[in-house]
Amino acid sequence: MPDPEPVVPSHPLQNSWCIWEHEASKNSSDWGSNMTSLGEFNTVEDFWRFYNNIPKPSQVFFDGKSRKRVGDRQIESFSIFKKGIRPEWEDPANARGGEWSCRERLQPIVLDTLWESLVLGLIGETIDWADEICGARVVDKSRGKDTYYRFELWLRAREPGTTARLKERLLSCLADGNPSTKGLPDFSFKDH
Repeated sequence: MPDPEPVVPSHPLQNSWCIWEHEASKNSSDWGSNMTSLGEFNTVEDFWRFYNNIPKPSQVFFDGKSRKRVGDRQIESFSIFKKGIRPEWEDPANARGGEWSCRERLQPIVLDTLWESLVLGLIGETIDWADEICGARVVDKSRGKDTYYRFELWLRAREPGTTARLKERLLSCLADGNPSTKGLPDFSFKDH
């Protein structure tokens, strides 16, 4: 009888997470119906299985020349949120919170690197120390031939001291992997 396959240990994350895709729509009232959960994960290994099989933002967002499609759809944003929290302001976990956001013109490599740094900072719990973060989004906000992308870090709370500490950690996380020589984006806070 052959030896059984060795069991590879998994590395559990502190939280379970869900990756979302939001399809572009001309009708903003269809917001919720244009969101699709791409999958849930709670280990490092499962994260990489999902993440490595999802297009990078630069592969699907407007690049100044063309609006790209994945199959029959055009993707407007990717989100990663804790399991059980939808990337909507109306979700109870988000309703009383706010978000740190920035809108920037970025080269494709910078867009992808900043998004990956933000995602790894979330799931690795290097940004959040007190369970205040709900999730994050990267959104294609391009208009005409101008490419703009928005990064958002969604929080449960609005308390200024907490939000300021989370911004510091967010910027530190983004600085670690930032290939840009122009510095980090300028983030501003907005209530939900």
